[in-house]
Amino acid sequence: MRSFKLPKRAELPFGAAAGPTIRGDASVAAMLGGSGLKVALLCSGLGHVARGHEVFAQGLFDLLRDSLDITLLKGGGAASPREWVIPNVPRNSPLLDHIHVPQASRWATSIREQERQRIEHEGFAYAAIGPLLAGDFDVVHCLEQEVCTVLHANRHLFRRTPKIVFANGGAIPGPDLPPCDFVQEHTEHNLHYSDRRRAFMIPHGVDLTRFHPDVGSDFRARHGISADALVVISVGTIGVNHKRMDHVIREVAPLPHIHLVIVGQESGETAQIKALGAQLLGPRVTFTKVAHADLPQALAAANVFVLGSLFETFGIAYIEAMAMGLPVICTQHPNQRLIVKQGVFIDMKRSGELTRVLRDTPAEHWQALGRRGLQVVREHYDLQVLRGLYLQHYQRIAQTPTHLPEPGLIQRLRGHARHAWKSMRNSLLGTAR
Repeated sequence: MRSFKLPKRAELPFGAAAGPTIRGDASVAAMLGGSGLKVALLCSGLGHVARGHEVFAQGLFDLLRDSLDITLLKGGGAASPREWVIPNVPRNSPLLDHIHVPQASRWATSIREQERQRIEHEGFAYAAIGPLLAGDFDVVHCLEQEVCTVLHANRHLFRRTPKIVFANGGAIPGPDLPPCDFVQEHTEHNLHYSDRRRAFMIPHGVDLTRFHPDVGSDFRARHGISADALVVISVGTIGVNHKRMDHVIREVAPLPHIHLVIVGQESGETAQIKALGAQLLGPRVTFTKVAHADLPQALAAANVFVLGSLFETFGIAYIEAMAMGLPVICTQHPNQRLIVKQGVFIDMKRSGELTRVLRDTPAEHWQALGRRGLQVVREHYDLQVLRGLYLQHYQRIAQTPTHLPEPGLIQRLRGHARHAWKSMRNSLLGTAR
């Protein structure tokens, strides 16, 4: 693993080489360019795994890098002057293959996975303190709960106390949020249950220059899928517990005219999912993993997008599919209704419901739904529209006064008592010697 070296800052004044700003945020970008505002964006999983979480981090950095002095601190991948790789023990490291779990074996897999992530997050957080101290940032935007907790607890180390912002991608309710100065929520539903004193809402977005209905694709030809087949695609970790790919397979199985494509990274449950697919669908199922840069080509090969999960804290895959003009079938949870807006919302727990929708919905309805979904994305989730919101919120956050907590009377008394006890103990031990 490469050791961290603080890169030299650019010689040109910030903003001198910035690209054009669009859609009304030019004045904000100009103001930030003259203010010297510096933002650090932290994501320990970036470079190790490729979920919506990591896609968001990279996408946000790419969106703002020409409008703001922003630096990305990540757990792996290639380093550059504004993308710093922070040493850590990755969650998928073989060093963590022998975690001892005292609990019942029923929960052992889940607990081990949580421990893997905790070690990655906390190790990354402590290793990031040095670079953050040297970088002298105004705003530190954290995507992981443990990273946020560690950095907030060490704010007193900084010459200028940074504002700690937590991106609440896990929809953690207000009382359980990690210590931070501000909370970014991604949906109206999650905002309702957040800490309204600290929270603001900016949804996830999609790059419409990459995800759009005119993307060309040879995906079907490469995977031996008939040009006449109705292709249903599902994108997400190939597993049972959350994405429920097994449910999608069972619901598609009675429909011989459908070819199912499952795109996602593998998990401990992937082998059983693939075995189920082979048993129930035979050649009518394709499993594959693609880089996010190649995901538009996979989506372009499909006719309908489905996600079998019962709840998503957001679900970037929904809006990426909608940007491609695909109709979306998803859970009827209120959060997904607010995000997707124009989709087919069903009870994903109910056996046969997805089968019925796929069997009985006429083709012209799918096409009309796809057009409406595309319009939703253009109005609400276009990254270029969201750029101005980020610039405005970062400026507001940076200007908010920050005061480190001073110990109250109880804390001071406890501190004096501990000091007195230590002095007495040392005196007694010294006498005994």
